[in-house]
Amino acid sequence: MTTSADAPDGTLLATTPVPHTGGWDTYRSTPAVLVKELKGTHKLYLVFTLPQNNSFDVDAVDFRSS
Repeated sequence: MTTSADAPDGTLLATTPVPHTGGWDTYRSTPAVLVKELKGTHKLYLVFTLPQNNSFDVDAVDFRSS
């Protein structure tokens, strides 16, 4: 999964692998990754690149400052 600002192909902010969990309602946390800092307000896009639709069920995205 990539995280981009302002458009799916916009400024790349972070990349993280999303593991297969074996079930639609089986969730796993992914390791924390650094996110590129931007100033101002931006739209955030989570981009999944897979050959089939509906491959993920994102339960939550958590951002924390250092």
